Amino acid sequence: MSQTIDYLNVDTDHIEELELVSEPLNLRIEINESLEEALLEMQNLREQLSSSESTKLIELCKDTVIETITGQFGLAGMFIEAKDGGSVTTAHNFEKGINSSVSDQQKYEEFKANNDGSRKWEDVRKDNGYDTPLPQKRKDAFKTKEVIIDAYTGKPLTKDGQTHLDHIVSAKEIESNAAKNLFMTPEQRAEMATNDVNLAFTDGRANQSKGEHSMKEWLQKKDRKTDQTKAGKYGIDSDMALQKDSEARKYIKKKTTVAAAKKYGEELLKTGGEDAAKMAAYSAFGVVLREITQAIFVEIHITLRERGKESLKDIYLRFKNGLESKLRTIIGRWKEILSGSFESGLTAFLSNVVVFVINLFATTLKKIVSMIRAGIVSLTQAIKMLAKPPQGMTKEESRYQAIKIITAGLIGALSLGLSAGIEKLLQSIPGLQPLMMFSVPFPGQEPRTVSDIVAVTLSALIGGLLTTIVLYFMDKCRENSKKEKLQIQLVAQSGVVVQYKLAQTWMYLEDAYSELHETTVDFADYISSGQSNIEESGKRADQAIQRLSDAKMKLKNMSKRFKY
Repeated sequence: MSQTIDYLNVDTDHIEELELVSEPLNLRIEINESLEEALLEMQNLREQLSSSESTKLIELCKDTVIETITGQFGLAGMFIEAKDGGSVTTAHNFEKGINSSVSDQQKYEEFKANNDGSRKWEDVRKDNGYDTPLPQKRKDAFKTKEVIIDAYTGKPLTKDGQTHLDHIVSAKEIESNAAKNLFMTPEQRAEMATNDVNLAFTDGRANQSKGEHSMKEWLQKKDRKTDQTKAGKYGIDSDMALQKDSEARKYIKKKTTVAAAKKYGEELLKTGGEDAAKMAAYSAFGVVLREITQAIFVEIHITLRERGKESLKDIYLRFKNGLESKLRTIIGRWKEILSGSFESGLTAFLSNVVVFVINLFATTLKKIVSMIRAGIVSLTQAIKMLAKPPQGMTKEESRYQAIKIITAGLIGALSLGLSAGIEKLLQSIPGLQPLMMFSVPFPGQEPRTVSDIVAVTLSALIGGLLTTIVLYFMDKCRENSKKEKLQIQLVAQSGVVVQYKLAQTWMYLEDAYSELHETTVDFADYISSGQSNIEESGKRADQAIQRLSDAKMKLKNMSKRFKY
C-alpha cells in the first residue's frame, strides 16, 4: 500500500537534515566527475604530444619542388608574357618610351619626332589639322554675329584680318603632352584643340605674341621694349583671360580623362582576359602535369626498390596501370580542377590590374612584373585561407598556414630574379651556346630560348628547395613550441589530477574513519552491555549462593533439632 505524503505539513527539520546529508554526497560526485574529466584531458594531451611528428625533409622537398616548378613560380610564368611596364602602356611609361604594344610604340615614335625637332612644327601643325577648321569658323562668326568681342579684353573687334581665333591652350602644349598623344589620335587632338571651348577671338597682335605660351605665363611675361607685362601692353583683362583659360583646361582635361579611361579599360579587359584564359588553361594543365610527375616518381621509386625482382614487361605494365589509374583519378576531379582553373584565371586578371596600377606611378621591369604576379597569387591564396579556412581548421592554424603561403610566395618571387643570371650563365657555357639560343615557339607570344626555359626551371627548383627548408624549420619551431606548451599543460593537468586524487583519498579516509568510529562505538556499547550482563549475572549468582547458604544453614539447624 503506497504512502501518501502531505507536502503542506512536511517536517522541515528532517529536510534540513537531508540537505546536510546530501552536501558531502554532491561534493563526492563533483570530485569524481572532475577527476574523470581531468584524466580524459590528460590522455588527450598525451595523444597530441605523441602524434606531433615532423614530416621528413626529403619527402617535403620532393612534393614542394614539383609543386613550385609546375606552379606560378615555374613554368606557369612561361604562359603569360611579362614585359617591362606591364601589359598596358601607362602615361608614365609612355613618356619614358616604355610601351607594351607595337601601336603604342609607333605613337611614341611620332610623339618623339614631333617634339624633338625631327619634324618642323609647321608641318606637324598642318598635318594634324590644328588650323584647318579655323578659317571657316571665322567666316561663320563674321556672318552670324553683329559684333565680335575680344575674349581677353571684352572690347569689340573689327571683322578683318586683324581679328584672330586663338587656341586658348596652345596646339604646341597639347601636342607636347605625352598622355594626350597616348590616349588620342592626331585627329582627336586637333578636334579637341579646335573646339569652341578652346578658341577665343582676340587681336591678331596679341595672338601672335601669346604663341605657344600658356595663358598665365604669357600674361606675366615682360615686354622687352616697354618692360610692361603682356597683359598691360595689350590691355588684357587678366581675370577674364584666366577664366577662359580655366574653362578650356577643364574641357581638355575631361576629354583626356575620358579617352584615358576608354583606352585603359579596353586594354585592361583585353590583356587581363588573355592572361586569365592562358593561366586558367595552364592551371588545368599544371594539375595534370604535377599529378603525372608525382605518379612517375612513385613508380620509379618502386622500380628501384624492387630492382632485379621484376621483368621489363612487369615494369611496363605497372607503369601503364599506375598512369592509367592516375588519369582516371584526374578525370574524376574535373569539377575541382575547373574551379581551380577559374580561380587561377581570376587571380591572373587581378595581378594584371595591380601591375597596371603600379605602373601609373613607377615603371616595373620584366622580372619585377613576374614577381608581382606571383606574389599576388600567394597573397590571394593567403587571404582565401584566412577568409575561408578548410573545415575543421582552427583560426590559429589558418593564420599560420596563411603566413606559410606568404613566406613561400616571397621566396618564390625572389627566386624569379635569379633566372636572368642563370640564363646568362647558361649562354656563356662553351659548346652549349647554339643549343641554349635555340628558339622554342610559345602560342600567342614571342619565341623563348632554351636557356630562358631552363633558367626559369632551375630558379623555380632553387626557390622550391629554399621554400621547403624554410617551411620545414618553421614547422619544426612551431612543433617544438607546441610540444613545450603541451608538456606544460600536462604538468598543470597532472597537478589537477593529484589535487582531485588527494581530495578523493581524504574522502576515502573520512569514510574509513567514520566506519571505524561507528564500529568502535558499537563494540564499546557491546562490551558495556556485556559487562552489565556479567555484573547482573554476578549479582544473581551471589543471591543464589546466599540462598544456598541460607538453605544449608536451615538444613543444619533442622538436623540438630532432629538429633535432640
